[in-house]
Amino acid sequence: MIAEIATVISVVKGLNDAIGALKEASGHATDLSSVMGRYATANEAIQEVESKYVGRLSVKESTQIQMAKRQLAHFNQTLKDQMLMAGLGSDYREIMNRVEESRLEHEKQIRIAKIRRRKNIAFAKQMGVAFTAAFVGFGVILGLILLIFKK
Repeated sequence: MIAEIATVISVVKGLNDAIGALKEASGHATDLSSVMGRYATANEAIQEVESKYVGRLSVKESTQIQMAKRQLAHFNQTLKDQMLMAGLGSDYREIMNRVEESRLEHEKQIRIAKIRRRKNIAFAKQMGVAFTAAFVGFGVILGLILLIFKK
């Protein structure tokens, strides 16, 4: 888990380099494509860690993921500014519409995973109570049988 979070952080830090490259390139299509690829990779890495470890991240790990998300938001704003200055506002909106669809689907999957996890925990507790009751009941019955036949 720690290795995956470290990977997310390194990918997001790579975005900072991409911001500098984007500013120097002034929005050329190949550079923009490369930067968007890095952005997508970082976004997917964060989403993968969140969905894989839903409800099991420590405070430190959760903070690191939140900071990575904040850096992605900063990158997004910088990208928007650069693309608007380059006259690529419609392209930016189209790209962000796709990213937003992906984000909404990811949040939906996270909610479903959290619900499943709660249900699985509740089921495990019910099974624990059932097995405990069965074990105690078996002990009581065995004790009664031994008590009856001991005479």
